[in-house]
Amino acid sequence: MSEEYFLPSGFEAFLRPQIGDKIADRLFCALTEAPETGVRLNKLKQPPMPLYPGMKPVEWCAEGYHLNKRPKFTLNPLLHAGTFYVQDPSSMVYERIVARLVGMQPTLAADLCAAPGGKTTAIINTLPDESALLANEFVASRAAILKENMIKCGYPDAVITNASVERLAKMGPIFDLVAVDAPCSGEGMMRKDEAARSQWSEGLVRQCAALQREILADAAELVAPGGHLIYSTCTFNTIENEDNAAWIAGELGLEPVDIRLAGDGGILPQVKGDIPCLRFMPGFTRGEGLFVSIFRKPEDACSPFPSPWKKKRKYANTGRKKPAKDAAVLTKASSWISMDAEIRPLNERMIALSPQTAYLLDSLPKGVHIISAGIEVAEAKGKDLIPSHSLAMSTAFSHAFPEVELSGQDALRYLSRDAITLPPETDKGYVTVTYRGFPLGFLKNIGNRTNSLYPREYRILTQAKEESGNPE
Repeated sequence: MSEEYFLPSGFEAFLRPQIGDKIADRLFCALTEAPETGVRLNKLKQPPMPLYPGMKPVEWCAEGYHLNKRPKFTLNPLLHAGTFYVQDPSSMVYERIVARLVGMQPTLAADLCAAPGGKTTAIINTLPDESALLANEFVASRAAILKENMIKCGYPDAVITNASVERLAKMGPIFDLVAVDAPCSGEGMMRKDEAARSQWSEGLVRQCAALQREILADAAELVAPGGHLIYSTCTFNTIENEDNAAWIAGELGLEPVDIRLAGDGGILPQVKGDIPCLRFMPGFTRGEGLFVSIFRKPEDACSPFPSPWKKKRKYANTGRKKPAKDAAVLTKASSWISMDAEIRPLNERMIALSPQTAYLLDSLPKGVHIISAGIEVAEAKGKDLIPSHSLAMSTAFSHAFPEVELSGQDALRYLSRDAITLPPETDKGYVTVTYRGFPLGFLKNIGNRTNSLYPREYRILTQAKEESGNPE
């Protein structure tokens, strides 16, 4: 840790009485050490292993690995192909929690504070077939990052929104699983984030706790009878953690759930009250700070809600309310995906929706900003279709175009939007470029040159590529 590292004035005096001297001694010693680095594999894509030297399994996540140092992740094409996600090992516990809660039944899930997407993609890693997920982020700039990471993940049954939880609550109790990784004071990120250290104050803690209760009250309205609510923060204090967990049980009427993970890999239980909780704390677990509590809505909390993918609804909030009329365009778009889906227009793009994803989209209240839904297949220009980057990333892509495998160097050139040379025998038209068998995106081959369809906002910096030396 740098000599410039510091803890906020008054932080230790504030926290120590809440967690006790025994825990505090180990925690504050560990807070002077370097943060942990981890990666979690995408089960939908399964990259070749090992990704990096010295990978060691994360005890509470089957797809998670600790790294002994932080490499230049941006320069690994497999990251951009969506085969793995860089994530704090503590947060990977979401995968194990969700797996225990949902089992094998199709699930309608919502992550209401989803950016940048780590916990959202961990949830996706465990969702059974015929499930669907709503990923929402209130802050618009963070929602853009969420979209990028969700596109890389490739899950075809997600809807991404930028809205308040209060507005989303108008959907009613339709979700089997609702996750609230709430905005917090960030004490658990102090080892890795200077902003978390510089912004901390007792006033911020109490302000965050009040905001968390507002979000949780709205979130509880979205949980179906028998469904579950996961509440988490990346902070240590009991005001935002155990006190809010007790408030959920007492004021919102949800039943605490103990999934019996405390004790595994150094995970601590609650330090206050009797609501079962999980605490990940440096000095005890290999990861940054995380608090998790889980609740279930009683079966008799309200009237049962209809099974979502059996209830037909009219189109809503899709930009244009009628599907495109050109049958040839619809047929071509359908041929580019490998699942039965409805093709609709959304924001001047053609999207493909499974029945459960269409239900989720159509259930959104008026005024919700829809960032993406299902698979963005293409942009329609007259009778021509330009394939979208999210199509290449999707696990439902039918590999409808010629494919060209790139070397590591050419893959980085493509990701930088630099010119690359295709083999002379490559067919003209749209081409999928791959790295180690995983699609990276599209080019249009026009013979003497190629036009890149890789999104400009996702490109990597050439100078960083040059500094790194040659990839494999």
